[in-house]
Amino acid sequence: MNLSQSFYVKPAAHEVVDTTVSLFLDQRPALVGTVVDGDDKPVEAALVTVYRADAPTRPISALYTDELGRFTFGPLESGKLYHIKVFKSTDGIRALEQG
Repeated sequence: MNLSQSFYVKPAAHEVVDTTVSLFLDQRPALVGTVVDGDDKPVEAALVTVYRADAPTRPISALYTDELGRFTFGPLESGKLYHIKVFKSTDGIRALEQG
């Protein structure tokens, strides 16, 4: 069962907004998963990208896994085929120096 709610907020300077959010039943699907390595250990900071299968060159969403290798995408369109790509570089990261 998926529950969801959405709202906008535009706080003014020095304002604290106090709200209560009520979740309602949402029929739209979601994708929740975990990226693990060959030893079944969670992979942090893996790039997970979601594509609609009918538009394979335009990602609809992308994010990095958390410290437990978890990721979540949604809501998705029911009945649509999605292609999920996961990438993790083990190379060092080089800082770009401004000249």
